[in-house]
Amino acid sequence: MTEWVLHFPTWELIRFFGLLSYFMLFTGVGLGICYSMPGWAPKTKGRLYKIHSAASVSGMFLGVFHAMLLVIDTYMPFSWGELLFPFTASHSPLLNGLGTITAYGMVAIILTTDLRNKLNKKVWRAVHLCSYPTFVMALIHGMGVGTDTREGWIILFYVFTFTAVTILLIARAFLGGKRNLAHSTGRR
Repeated sequence: MTEWVLHFPTWELIRFFGLLSYFMLFTGVGLGICYSMPGWAPKTKGRLYKIHSAASVSGMFLGVFHAMLLVIDTYMPFSWGELLFPFTASHSPLLNGLGTITAYGMVAIILTTDLRNKLNKKVWRAVHLCSYPTFVMALIHGMGVGTDTREGWIILFYVFTFTAVTILLIARAFLGGKRNLAHSTGRR
């Protein structure tokens, strides 16, 4: 009955879902930064938020699926303990531990966003700002243990995504956001 699992192209799927999860995390972070910038029409801002949320949630689920496939992989299987407890993997414990922490970070960010109205605003904001280190940990994890990292297009992909987030953060710092917009127009 489980024989078909042994013929499943798990290693290819692990790589695919890892890269796709990272891309969705990049999309969620990038759109989250864009969403916080001033000047959007309400309808556009609403669309940005919906895509930001969908990308972030999709990235989390794809990342969890990426990790779950590691359990059934026949080439380099991981135990549930290695996946659930950071830095316990027998292969590259530091880099794989960053992957585990990334998954927990994504879950915490999404759960606290769902509970945003019930949380203290400062607590929600502090957790939500963890999106940036979570993104960087995902990048380091992918670059460090991703078996495709030596391929030119993958390196360009990582460089592009990191550069794009950095540029968006710089632009966000210079443009300000709700606070600066309200302050400059005299509204509070």
